[in-house]
Amino acid sequence: MNVISNHTDWTSQCEAEPLPYSNAIQAHGGLLHLNEAGLVTHASANLAQYYPCDPASLCEHVLPEKLGAALQPALSTLGNHFGSRAEWFNVDVAGHTSVDIVASRSSQGIVLELCAHQQNHVRVPAHSVPMRTPSNAQSAQALHQHIAGLLKDVTGFNRVMIYAFREDGDGEVLAEARNSNVYGSYLGLRFPAADIPQIARNLYKKNPWRLIPDSQAPTVPLLGHHAEPPDLTWSDLRSVSPVHQSYLANMGVRASLSLPILVGTDLWGLVACHHAEPRVVPLKIMRAASHITRHYALLISTWMAESRMRLIDRLNHTLDMVCASIVRHTDLVSAMPDIAPILFDLFDASGLAIRQGNVWARTGDSPSLSALEYLSAALELSTVNFAFVDSLYKTYPTLEEMPVAGALAIKIRTRDDQCLQVWLFRVELLQEVHWGGNPEKPVELQSGRMGIAPRRSFEKWVEKRRNHCRQWMQENQFAAKRLRQSLIDLFG
Repeated sequence: MNVISNHTDWTSQCEAEPLPYSNAIQAHGGLLHLNEAGLVTHASANLAQYYPCDPASLCEHVLPEKLGAALQPALSTLGNHFGSRAEWFNVDVAGHTSVDIVASRSSQGIVLELCAHQQNHVRVPAHSVPMRTPSNAQSAQALHQHIAGLLKDVTGFNRVMIYAFREDGDGEVLAEARNSNVYGSYLGLRFPAADIPQIARNLYKKNPWRLIPDSQAPTVPLLGHHAEPPDLTWSDLRSVSPVHQSYLANMGVRASLSLPILVGTDLWGLVACHHAEPRVVPLKIMRAASHITRHYALLISTWMAESRMRLIDRLNHTLDMVCASIVRHTDLVSAMPDIAPILFDLFDASGLAIRQGNVWARTGDSPSLSALEYLSAALELSTVNFAFVDSLYKTYPTLEEMPVAGALAIKIRTRDDQCLQVWLFRVELLQEVHWGGNPEKPVELQSGRMGIAPRRSFEKWVEKRRNHCRQWMQENQFAAKRLRQSLIDLFG
């Protein structure tokens, strides 16, 4: 067994997996793929479980008359754009087989999926779905927890989590509902970005859910007369990546259901449902869970938009005060005593340094003049107008020891072609980051079909993070851009 310590290798191998073109499906349903002419190009080897036929004999032919008639209602409502989808319940396809049907349009034609119909009905009381947009972080947390509990009741999974993507790409469990006999809690734990590679995130954005009833079940091959596999991007039944199979096995998870939380077109997070035993979920229950998740995503989206409007109002008021002080003092350096407390509050900083031409002024927690000159030169040489550094120690390891750990910097050229820079500093924040397993544990390369395998343990692992400040968030970056534009208006 070889060991790789470079997570870039792990991530690049995950990203290279041809997930939509696996040419195989999960075993809880059957699949047909039609080209634009209506001919069957591929059929799953298990299709006879849902319609009496020889799957291989269907290829290069139109659908059999009875099957075509049964599938027509779903096909007639299918849109023309990639990813359009139609669902049909309790369809009799062979006189004795009742199936649920999902039709979706791929880049190559139409994917038809048949799963055994179950009589399970789910009723979600109207009052159980929250209607009120959160007003603050506390009510948002209560919403996360309520949705986790509601979806646990609806889906029957023994653990349901609200998993949110952080600005740095990592994930964090914001809420968790679990049965009393489920071992351990992931609440509050962080997971590295590589756990859900970008190729998988893109698939989550395109589909209403991702169900894996049995992560360890053998896959079912697709039969066809062409070597080229069909595009299963929008398929519910698409087979499970061997890497993800290993990941779930290491977590002790046999069945999973993931529902995307979309804010606009961005993947804000996932509802992650886990079960220790195989679990097939009826189509109607998944649709109900998807409706709840979309409503929840709308509440989160509205809350974020309202928070952004409050930020803009505060920012406008704050920058008006900063600009008025600068105009009153005629230059930025002279205005420093007045504007420093305002900027400290706006950016949650404790140090300020201003370079105007070749003159420096500084206050609060700030590096030495020699360190400032080094940082200033690096900013001038760069092609960017902003710098957001969470760890000066890691970014500039040759610098002397400083009383600050992180910095935000802005640069402009004044109308008389002078250099104007504003630096805001944060001191070190000693952090304990709680991870679901050691994110730095080397990835194992093994012989056999797995090829690569994720970390084996998801027990809580605590990272003591030194030489970092509090992370500069998107709202800090937005405020910095607005501050720079105000300085351009005054001096540019």
